Amino acid sequence: MNTKIYAMLGLTLFVFASCFNDDSNYDYADPLDIQVEGIQNQYTVSTGDIIQLRPVVTPANRDYEYFWTITPASAQTAAAVDTVSREMNWDYTVDRSIGSYKLRFCAKDKQTGIFAYKEYNLNVTTDMATGWWILKGDADGTDIDFISSSKEKRDLIYSVNGRKLQGDPLNLHFTLYYWVFDESSLKDVQTNAVFAASSSDVVALEYFTGKIVADYESLFVDLPANRNVQALFSGPSDVHVCVDNTVYTMYNSRYNIYKQFIIKSLGDYQLSPYRHCSHATLPLLFDEKTSSFCTVSRNSPNLDFFNDGSPSSKNLGMDMIYMGGKSTTASSQGDVALAVMKKKNTNDYQLFTLNGFASSVSSNPVQQTTTLNSNLEMLKADVRALNQNNNIIYYFKNSKLYACNLDNQTESEQDIMLSAGEEVTYMEFLKYSPYGLNDSWFDYLAIATVKDGNYKVYLHPVSAAIVLPAEKTFEGKGRVKRVCYMEQSRNGIYTTTLF
Repeated sequence: MNTKIYAMLGLTLFVFASCFNDDSNYDYADPLDIQVEGIQNQYTVSTGDIIQLRPVVTPANRDYEYFWTITPASAQTAAAVDTVSREMNWDYTVDRSIGSYKLRFCAKDKQTGIFAYKEYNLNVTTDMATGWWILKGDADGTDIDFISSSKEKRDLIYSVNGRKLQGDPLNLHFTLYYWVFDESSLKDVQTNAVFAASSSDVVALEYFTGKIVADYESLFVDLPANRNVQALFSGPSDVHVCVDNTVYTMYNSRYNIYKQFIIKSLGDYQLSPYRHCSHATLPLLFDEKTSSFCTVSRNSPNLDFFNDGSPSSKNLGMDMIYMGGKSTTASSQGDVALAVMKKKNTNDYQLFTLNGFASSVSSNPVQQTTTLNSNLEMLKADVRALNQNNNIIYYFKNSKLYACNLDNQTESEQDIMLSAGEEVTYMEFLKYSPYGLNDSWFDYLAIATVKDGNYKVYLHPVSAAIVLPAEKTFEGKGRVKRVCYMEQSRNGIYTTTLF
């Protein structure tokens, strides 16, 4: 046993002595440690801005290969990257669509193959990311004023495209999923778009610039014979237009490419100008020819009538004089609709309460009806707005604002009065409560007036059904038809549109 121990000890000493006497030249330096500094962790820029990227790479006395890549922030790890430069110092003219990206820089040592990899957040935005869209018209046609806290873009459609829309303004509709052909990549790409409609025109506008990406002629597979646009409204993942008493539907899909109104809702009908759309479910429409509630969808080639029930939704023998949407919670905007109905050739009025989240024509949306006092002044008003939080309809009489409480059918004057000569052209209750953006929530009664060809938009906060003095006032030229607030966040774009 001891002999083995002595033998092993002798071998160890021999090896140690051999190493000590080895004259070979071994390099025991630490592995190459490449460091990259001098770049911000995050950039927030607009399309067209120039970023001067000047990284500092150490050790400096090495021969490196450089490259920059950009990928969408939501891209998976295995997604293909887009190499955009092979220069160390790069003046990047931002050419990306609005959104969040990962900007990556790599310095690779040519001799050893060792590299350093750095990643930075790149947020591409625009001065039109968040603000108010005011649809208006004058003798020359329809246009949009965009107003934000830092920017005003008057006559947006004309200033960007060199023309206005023909006819009088009708409506606006926003979608995250419109497809346009990108000439640089030769592919169809998703675009955030705003559809704008007038009495003789429909276009799709790029949300962040106002550029027309599709005009009237290109939006229809089957171009209507008469350019008589009557309505623009939304459905679940759809946008609809009614032209010459026919509804045309376009599917706004995240995964499938649709660029045109490809479905026609056949039938002999005439839709009321009043409707309710919650965006998530079927729109509630009213056919004036049959005096019946109805709807449209991309899954049917016809105008669809709801199955009847009690109270009835069909052959009512009534005219609709107003319909608006309510929201019982912040997360369920438009889940209730109220319609003011008048029996034909009589002075009898009824209030219809409807399911605002109609998901199928197999169920009757009418939940209850209530007889209204025919002496209510609200019934004679030209412009009305339903409070989304309460059963209250606002209206004007003799330049004064009134509130009609539908629960007890009483009317009360509000402490709001127009200046002499102001005519109300538009009024809507705008409720804005997107999840996670609580600091920007608001409840406004928006009132637009015109005087001598110039408009004013008053945004009145509403608290406990009381209309307070205007918190904001916008002014411009023309007559206002619609006002929408749109805000971009990291989770998407939210709007106040509910109609």
